[in-house]
Amino acid sequence: MNDTATVAPPLLPFFMSASGGQRYCLLHLPPPGRPARGGIVYVHPLAEELNKSRHVAAAQARAFAAAGYSVLQIDLYGCGDSSGDFGEARWPIWHNDLHLACAWLAQRVDGPLTLWGLRLGALLALDFASRAPLPLARLLLWQPELDGRRCIDRFLRLRLASGMLAGAEAEAP
Repeated sequence: MNDTATVAPPLLPFFMSASGGQRYCLLHLPPPGRPARGGIVYVHPLAEELNKSRHVAAAQARAFAAAGYSVLQIDLYGCGDSSGDFGEARWPIWHNDLHLACAWLAQRVDGPLTLWGLRLGALLALDFASRAPLPLARLLLWQPELDGRRCIDRFLRLRLASGMLAGAEAEAP
């Protein structure tokens, strides 16, 4: 094997027990021998933005891991591969999920803990950090939504339009 070849940091998929079922998680670990710099909990965006951002979020999580951070990606209740239906999800449930994820990672990682949120996940991360029961060293907010109500309204309009298009396609000869 070539000495200059890079080895992908370890990736551990697992389910974490939580209220209302299980949460799907991916833990990106630093390469063996790399000094620990801390932990990062990723807070994903919602709905279709979650699906469209998975690739870039995974690439960035690998980059953080290569730099020495342990990165926990958790699918919140009703999202991705976690238990629950999206329609049943509530902001306080997601707060509980983030508390669970942060506490879990803090027990396993030396160094400061960071919350990294994308779009509406950034707004959720900021809200959670403002009342987090455990110390958070940093917030990393990517393209944060500044108005949660407008974001949800946009999501509902897209869902309505998609349903109307699906109905029109079903009626077409």
